[in-house]
Amino acid sequence: MNFIKQTTPAIALNAPEMRTVLVPGTYEEAPHLAYDAEVQYVRKDPQVRMILCSQLDHVEPGSHVMLTYHMGLRCYQHDHHVSVSTDDNCIGGFYYTNGTPA
Repeated sequence: MNFIKQTTPAIALNAPEMRTVLVPGTYEEAPHLAYDAEVQYVRKDPQVRMILCSQLDHVEPGSHVMLTYHMGLRCYQHDHHVSVSTDDNCIGGFYYTNGTPA
């Protein structure tokens, strides 16, 4: 069964940091990497929401990001179909196929 997730555009307001999220159902606190973003809704005014992300997601304040809704935690998450490799999230640097540094 294939699910199609709707993406929503947003503007990141700050850099990701560790935050405490309440897990629905169990009401346990769990640490997650997250940032604030202004979600650009189609039929509503823009609103600031907390966005879950991973260490591989490259988020800079002021940049445009795409979001999907996490049904289990009932909050938005960074769209994992798009990730940008940078010096911040890659160890060892970038190299051409012949071995010279990029």
